[in-house]
Amino acid sequence: MATLRLAENVDRSHPEHIHIRLLGPIQIERNGQPIGHLESRKALGLLCYLCSQGKPVARQELAALFWGDKPESRGRGNLSRVLHNIGQVLPNSLDADRRTVHFRGDERLWMDTVQMERLARTEQLHSLAAATELFRGDFLEDIGLDDCPEFDLWLTTEREEWRRRVGQIYHTLIEHHTARGEYEAALRYVNRLLALEPWQEDAHRQKMLLLHLNGQRSAALAHYERSRRVLAEQLGVQPSPETESLRQQIEELNDALTSTVRPVQPRLPLLERGEEHTWLVQQWEAARRGAGKLTLLEGSAGVGKSALIEDVLAYTGSLGARTLRSRCYNYRTGLVYEPLVEALRPLFHPKAGVLGQVAVAESWLAELTRLWPEIETQRKIVHPSLDEDKTARHRLFEAVAQFLEATIAQERQMVLFLDDLHDADQATLDLLRYLFHRLQFKPIWFVCAYRREETTPNHPLVLWRNVLIREGHLAAQQLQPLSSESLLQILRRYQGLSAPQLGQLGRYAIDRCEGNPYVLEELLLDLGNRHILQEEQGAWSLDSAELSKLLGNGVPVPAGVAAVMENRLSRLNPRARRLLQVAAVLGRVFELSLLARVSAEPDEWVEICLSNWMNRGLVVELQVANGAADGATDELTERSAVGHLYRFSHAFLWQVVLEELAQLQRARLIERIEAVRAGKVVNGETPRPLVRAIEEEGSWERNAA
Repeated sequence: MATLRLAENVDRSHPEHIHIRLLGPIQIERNGQPIGHLESRKALGLLCYLCSQGKPVARQELAALFWGDKPESRGRGNLSRVLHNIGQVLPNSLDADRRTVHFRGDERLWMDTVQMERLARTEQLHSLAAATELFRGDFLEDIGLDDCPEFDLWLTTEREEWRRRVGQIYHTLIEHHTARGEYEAALRYVNRLLALEPWQEDAHRQKMLLLHLNGQRSAALAHYERSRRVLAEQLGVQPSPETESLRQQIEELNDALTSTVRPVQPRLPLLERGEEHTWLVQQWEAARRGAGKLTLLEGSAGVGKSALIEDVLAYTGSLGARTLRSRCYNYRTGLVYEPLVEALRPLFHPKAGVLGQVAVAESWLAELTRLWPEIETQRKIVHPSLDEDKTARHRLFEAVAQFLEATIAQERQMVLFLDDLHDADQATLDLLRYLFHRLQFKPIWFVCAYRREETTPNHPLVLWRNVLIREGHLAAQQLQPLSSESLLQILRRYQGLSAPQLGQLGRYAIDRCEGNPYVLEELLLDLGNRHILQEEQGAWSLDSAELSKLLGNGVPVPAGVAAVMENRLSRLNPRARRLLQVAAVLGRVFELSLLARVSAEPDEWVEICLSNWMNRGLVVELQVANGAADGATDELTERSAVGHLYRFSHAFLWQVVLEELAQLQRARLIERIEAVRAGKVVNGETPRPLVRAIEEEGSWERNAA
């Protein structure tokens, strides 16, 4: 297919500009106005044919194409007459001599087919999306010449070619948005693809998958029924095994979900997670080729790590990968290997497992009974001696690797996901690293998530992570909080709320969640429990008066959020936690030197505590720039030196720490703070350290009494 050389940007209001659309209903404009009528549909077909060629065309070829049933002389005469008509309607548009005719493709001309080709060649996503907007329908959709069979044959070929081209673009955009977790955008393009090619089973299956991933599982099953009817009516075939397998997966998950009693909430979309979603899919693709790295997703509690990975695992599962998953717990009882034991336990299930299908030597199975005693009930295996020797640990590790390797050969591709890896024991970390080294060239993806604030510089996970980095075997990504705009998009899922109500809900929830999707969800659930935000028959309502009252009384910390915050605080030793309470009374933003003077603790101890708090993500350092610091009052900024202001990492964390103190305790601290600020307690004095004094007198509770 030849291409006209046109200017990239055409000002169509400039005199003598021609604007031609050939994709869909034919539109031809000159200087912004439709052209005059051509003498016949054949004249219109000839004009469109010349436009699409982009090169001189022999008169003999044109006469045969449009008047092939006429003698040559008469055909050439008809051609001359029609070319004269075109020249009258579009002056100076044709270059014609006795042998050839050429439609001019100069700077005057804008044509949708040429523009679409140019956009598609760039391979940039925004250009591809723009290219699809030019496709309004089939090439020369509203023309057909029954008495010109050669032209109709050419037209059929061109239409198929343009369908193929736009179909390729749709496939590229669908893959891009699916990999980024942008399922609604991908659904828009798959719907366009199905409108173009309703018999394409791959597209029907892709739509089922996207509906499933987007949380619309009933709609996915309904689309399966529609696709089955389309395939039967148009092609006379039944859905393929791949389609049936996907349907079965969706049905099983749908049955499991509908059996729960939890109230339905709008699905929280994976906003601002496109790059991370794509990155995870890329890690999976590398692993399934046997070239993957151990993948580690980092982020604070509630930022959406698990939800993002589970979304990707739904995608990998739809491609046939078997997923083994588990969560690490801090049992504090020496329960070693537990996360991996639970992750691999489904493989030993009497019915759904693979124990009877894989070829593993009995000596290795015997070692596995140490962790999975159910093997003994399925296979008559002699349990190994419980006496440990220097090689026992290695035999156990190798036995797990041997079994997983045999399972991979059976399942083709697998995923092993461990969540909350910061709570894993050292033995689990060692076994996980051993399995990765042994199986890194097999189609298995090792992916984990953890909270960096739960680790210290000497934490086993930090040391384990650093070793993998040195080896070049770790792929890590940190998940950041969401922006206010993304959080507002989540709130827009609550359909039925007016614009003022949405604004009020946003002011309540967005400012307080500080970019954390889990905190946002807990705030909204708390409003539901208070009957302030309610759903009825698919529409949501908001009691604005009650919400205003709640705002006036002070927003309580949701129970789930408080539990997360208290768990983080429990990692501190008592003395450091008492000092943190002193800091909380100073304010969400506090000054280091004031904290040291009020607490009367040694500077070195205060700095050690501060470093510990920062490592655990409890406080962050604020840099003073141009006389101001984010979140600090003008008075505090004036007194502070650069780099000596600190801030609690979340308002709810600050609130939880404050609420640990009774009113009497806070009053005593406030008196002490005012005394220090007024100079009644000066640096030369050696007052009794506040934290230590209270601890010596008894607990905070006894002092409050």
